[in-house]
Amino acid sequence: MKLGARIFKTGVSIALALFLAQFISLQGSVVSGISALFAMQPSVYKSYKTIIEQFQGNIIGALLAVAMVQLFGVHILIIALSSIILIAVLSQLKLQNVTGLAVVTQLIIMDHHQGDFFQTALMRFAFVMIGVISASIVNLVFLPPKYETKLYYNCLNVCGDIFKWIRLSINGTSEYHIVKKDLEEFHSRITSLESQYNLYKDERAYTKRQAYQNTRKKILFKEMISATRKAYELLRKLNRYENDILNLPEDLRIQMKFELDELMSYHEELLMRVTNKVSLGRAANTSLVNDQFKEDLLDVYLKELNSYHAREENYYKQHVFQVIGAMFEYREKLEHLDTLTHSFYNYHKEEKKITVEDENFDM
Repeated sequence: MKLGARIFKTGVSIALALFLAQFISLQGSVVSGISALFAMQPSVYKSYKTIIEQFQGNIIGALLAVAMVQLFGVHILIIALSSIILIAVLSQLKLQNVTGLAVVTQLIIMDHHQGDFFQTALMRFAFVMIGVISASIVNLVFLPPKYETKLYYNCLNVCGDIFKWIRLSINGTSEYHIVKKDLEEFHSRITSLESQYNLYKDERAYTKRQAYQNTRKKILFKEMISATRKAYELLRKLNRYENDILNLPEDLRIQMKFELDELMSYHEELLMRVTNKVSLGRAANTSLVNDQFKEDLLDVYLKELNSYHAREENYYKQHVFQVIGAMFEYREKLEHLDTLTHSFYNYHKEEKKITVEDENFDM
C-alpha cells in the first residue's frame, strides 16, 4: 500500500474543515468533511479554479433546492427531479467537474425536517464552502506538488526499464510475451507521466518574468516525455518484429545494435544534462551519434535491399524498414532535446534552473 502526499492532504483538509465547522454548529458539520473530500485537487492551480467553480455550482444547487422546496415541498420524486435539473443546468454551463458536490449540496438542503428552513439551508451551504476552502488552503501550503522532481525521476525510471528490454531484444535474449506484458505497463506509466505533465503545465506564475521562465522549463520537460515515448515506440516495434530482426544478416544486425547502444547512451546523457549534472560539452546538434554511423546503417540496409530478391529470405523488408525508421525518429527527437538543453543553459543563465531533489517518485 502506497500513501502519497495527496492522501495525507485529504485527511488534513477534512480535519481542518470539521474543526472550523464546529465554530458554527456541531449539528451537520460532517458535511464540511464530505465537501473537503470532493474539493481536494492534484494541483494548486486546480484548487484555485475549483474554489470558483464549486462556489458557482453550489450556489446553483442551493438556490434550486430552496426554490423546489418552496414550490413543491419535500418529496422523493421532487428531490430526484431537482437532481436531474441541476445536472442538466451544470452541464449547459460547462460545470460538469463540480456536479458531484453541487448535487450533495442540493440533497442536504432539501433533506430538512425541522426548524427554520432558510437558516438551515444557509448553514449547510456554509458547511460546504468551508470544506472547499479548507481543501484549497491545505493544497496550497501543505506539501505542495514537486512536479519537476516527479517528472524527472519518472522519465529516468521508465527510460531505464525500456533500455534494458531494448538491449535484450536486439541480442535475441528476450521473451516475446514477457516484453509484450511489460510494454502495456510502460504505456500506462508514460500515460500517467503525460497526465502529470498536464498538471505541471496548468500551474500559473505570479509574475510575467516567472511565467516566461516556467514556459521554457515546461517545453524542456515536454520534450523529455516525448523522447521517452519515442523510446517506447522503438521497443514496441522491436518486439513486434522480433523474428524479422533475428533473421537479418549478421552485419546489419550488428550495425543496428551499435546504433541502438549509441542512441541509448545519448538519451541517458541528456537526462543527466537536463538537471545540469553533466557539462554541455558539445555544441547543440553535435550528438553522441556520429553521422557516419547513420550512413553506414543506411548503406548496409540498402545493400541488403538490393540483394533481397536475389535469394530467399526469412524476414519482411517492410518490417525492418519500420524498425529502422523508428530508430531515426528517436534520434531526431533526442537531437531536438539536445538543442533545447543547450539553449536553456547557454542563453538563460540568469534564470532559476531546474530543481530536482534526490528522491524517487516512480509510479
